[in-house]
Amino acid sequence: MTVLLLDPLRPTLVPVQAIALLTQPVGFTEEVPVSVRWRLASHTSRTPDDRPEVLVSTSRDNPDVRERIDRGEDVVEARDRPAEERRTGALADAVDIMDRLRTLGGWEATQTHASLRTYLLEETYELLDAIESGDAVAVREELGDLLLQVLFHARIAADAETDAFDIEDVAATLVAKLTHRSPHLADTSGAPVDIAAQERAWEERKAAEKVRGSCLDGVASAQPALALAQQVTTRAVRAGLPTDLIPDDVLAVRIDVSPGHGGDSAEDGLRRRVTAFAADVRAAERAAAMDGLRPRDLDGPAWTKYWPGDVPAHGVSGE
Repeated sequence: MTVLLLDPLRPTLVPVQAIALLTQPVGFTEEVPVSVRWRLASHTSRTPDDRPEVLVSTSRDNPDVRERIDRGEDVVEARDRPAEERRTGALADAVDIMDRLRTLGGWEATQTHASLRTYLLEETYELLDAIESGDAVAVREELGDLLLQVLFHARIAADAETDAFDIEDVAATLVAKLTHRSPHLADTSGAPVDIAAQERAWEERKAAEKVRGSCLDGVASAQPALALAQQVTTRAVRAGLPTDLIPDDVLAVRIDVSPGHGGDSAEDGLRRRVTAFAADVRAAERAAAMDGLRPRDLDGPAWTKYWPGDVPAHGVSGE
């Protein structure tokens, strides 16, 4: 008989030498997270009276564990990582707490990326309010709440059966991106940073990383309509689109307060118009591509040449 001691902070990590043991009937002490039990459920001892061949625990101080150890049973223990590899500090504590919350089998264990979307939006808006207030304490607290969302999503991703990743992978991806897009980091001369050159290098290297078929690729369509309108029009103008091609009803929001108005809300109406405008931008890019032009090759006249339909007649319009 054997006692398998798991790391209480990382109970899903099972040592290699324990794999063969898990083909035998397995039992658990009460503090072992439900998620771990589920994963080993097919091997769990079925009868309460059975004395499982392998007792899985996260606590050497558990009475059942102590009894088995005192009786001389073998102990297989998940070794902690070397000290130099351990995360340290409050940020490490936050990662470890999130891991424990996720594995203990409570509310956190039931959440998915999709179920947390509302909370991510709420925390983002609360941070914006705190920034607007100028209250440093509130900003610090709301940044913590937003960090929780990042840790939570990364921890959910670590449980994925395919394409899994964890917070370390998230951080490594960020470091690689920042390093690649910020060549001035390698400059040790101490010379002042040319901001224009920095922005240019960022955009050039970003473009090299992500080959996009449209200047609008990567725009989040789920964002609020006003933010969507700003991002779509900014991206298009930056790509060389003449402002004359942007309809006034995309640039101006009108709220119909007339009695009995039953049409779109201001939000829905603007979103519909921006979506239609974005479709025109993509159609022009596709037409230009048939002549061998990429989005970055388009200039003002070219945009006009390939624009679907007539150039908008300007003058504030409403619906």
